[in-house]
Amino acid sequence: MIKFTFGKCTTRAGFSAKLQQKGRLNLQKIKEKFEVVLETPILLVVREQELEVIVHQYGELLFKNGTQEKFSLMEDIVKRIYETGLER
Repeated sequence: MIKFTFGKCTTRAGFSAKLQQKGRLNLQKIKEKFEVVLETPILLVVREQELEVIVHQYGELLFKNGTQEKFSLMEDIVKRIYETGLER
């Protein structure tokens, strides 16, 4: 099981997820499973069910337009992104 923290971001207006242990995400694998809005060498912006997620290669995920009402959906998306892209 992948351990991460997820909640309202204290420094930004959105929600964020972070791995509890150091890890890297394979952006190529994530690109194959999610709709990509923007791609750079170190991050992706993906869209899933009307939510946009900034996926950093070092493992942090930031939801650009998440709300408290969509908390469980966002948590599910976090799990799927980590399961898809986490290099072990």
